[in-house]
Amino acid sequence: MIEVYICEDNVKQLNALVEYVNKYLLIHNADMMLARATTEPNLLLKNISNKHRRIYLLDISLNSQINGIELASKIREHDMNSKIIFVTTHVELAMTTFRYHLEVLDFILKDNPEEMQLRINQVLQLAEERINQDIHISPEYIRVKSGELERALRIKDILFIESSATPHKLTVHLFNSQVSYYGTIKDAEDLAPNFFRCHKSFVVNKDHIQSINKKTRELHLTDGETIMCSISAARILSKT
Repeated sequence: MIEVYICEDNVKQLNALVEYVNKYLLIHNADMMLARATTEPNLLLKNISNKHRRIYLLDISLNSQINGIELASKIREHDMNSKIIFVTTHVELAMTTFRYHLEVLDFILKDNPEEMQLRINQVLQLAEERINQDIHISPEYIRVKSGELERALRIKDILFIESSATPHKLTVHLFNSQVSYYGTIKDAEDLAPNFFRCHKSFVVNKDHIQSINKKTRELHLTDGETIMCSISAARILSKT
């Protein structure tokens, strides 16, 4: 899921941006969520990671030790794949961002509130399209269709895939969520090189196997979960 982060020092304008983003999410069937909205750039910096699926809406003139351009520069030190959008009254600073090589997706001016919702809608849609294009060619992700949404799931976040009681319905277990889609457990094994069918109902990500209990025929995973494992699969996994 794409995470949206907002940093704006003016509380009134911050709340307006939150409202614009939430309206977009309500109307559009986007695989996206508002992860954080804050007036404090340092709080935003604590959440930086190279996840590929992030959108940052930043004010340039922040009432802080660092401005929005410096904040974007710090984001880029750790995350070269996110999409950065400046929401500002300082259009004259647009050229300054090129010196920092920030690869800014867009500039949205605050001086026309009537157009703000439209501009936010346009840039969020564009950012989502660009992110999905990047992921489509990335070997770090798999893509599954869950309901009406095509979801991009990072392989390293997948613990295991499980077949359900519903024919051809699978559940992908991630660290903090689950995603269901229609497919076969046999095909699920081929989604990534480190996936292994350990049981007729389970495909495990071998990177998340913490230990193997041959006696109980169970795999203990890095998140504390336990799944079943066949005798033959346990033997194979013990040798790898």
